[in-house]
Amino acid sequence: MSVESACQKFVQSRKSLVLSTLSQEGELETSVVPFVKLNQTDWAIWVSELSTHTQNLRFLTQQNNLKSEVPKPAGLVSGLLLADESDTPEMFARERMSVQFKVFQVEKGAEVEEVIYRQFSENFGEVVGVLKTLPDFHFFKLEIIWGRYIKGFGAAYSFDGPPCQNLEVVKGK
Repeated sequence: MSVESACQKFVQSRKSLVLSTLSQEGELETSVVPFVKLNQTDWAIWVSELSTHTQNLRFLTQQNNLKSEVPKPAGLVSGLLLADESDTPEMFARERMSVQFKVFQVEKGAEVEEVIYRQFSENFGEVVGVLKTLPDFHFFKLEIIWGRYIKGFGAAYSFDGPPCQNLEVVKGK
């Protein structure tokens, strides 16, 4: 199996994302969220405003909406996909993918909202119908900027844009 195929199989097998966000005060929050893949470069999450990471995401999306001549690092979040520990014989070589995202809040009633909802329903079942009735849940789109896929010892690859495409071997200095 090629590295690209192994990478794609790994991404397709994951349903949760370890997500790190930054607050307005510069405090880091790391949490785990279910996610769906909308296309090759866009993923989506559905989170409660009662969660700290949701407040951080809302702040970041406001930063993305500000117009400026100078590019800002605001609006970026970091995600991590991990192989299950029970499937990993050597923790130092655990299969994983780290991804940098630009985040956008999906407005209530937007056309893409229904697409995301259907995807969540297909992937996560009946609980999604219950969550849809709760007013504090919000969709966010995560646009993949770049990332790194680690297959194991000595097998690290970087990518820009769609994961698992145009993988480049990471070399030490």
